[in-house]
Amino acid sequence: MDPPLIQIGGGVFDIIRQDRRHAQAQIEYKWSPIVYKLRPFIGLMGTGKEAAYVYGGIGLDLFIGKHFVITPSFAPGIYFQGQDKNLGYPLEFRSSVEAAAVFSGQYRLGLQFYHISNASLGHRNPGVECLVLFLAIPLNH
Repeated sequence: MDPPLIQIGGGVFDIIRQDRRHAQAQIEYKWSPIVYKLRPFIGLMGTGKEAAYVYGGIGLDLFIGKHFVITPSFAPGIYFQGQDKNLGYPLEFRSSVEAAAVFSGQYRLGLQFYHISNASLGHRNPGVECLVLFLAIPLNH
């Protein structure tokens, strides 16, 4: 059985817009898979301009061999703007894909790309794209 994971990462917030790029950091807790390879998770992302995004969702681990995994995921959450980009509404949805190498002990090192959007719930829906380098650390029992 795959162990729960603590995933820490850092990267670029608003990576598509060269004039607005800046640093971000995040941490996620991923439970062991519950059905097939579906893995629930919760997380917190913060930017260098005091924005925060608190979220929870589900991801699907798709293994290619024993040492590579692709994980698409979906997570609704609450966005706090701080001094950062106005995303148009507090309720935002994150669509993500990550690709990672899996090492002995179930450690993962990879890249995550995601889009955050309010699905046109607000009058504005500019969305934002992020790229994150992460390390997932297994919590073996």
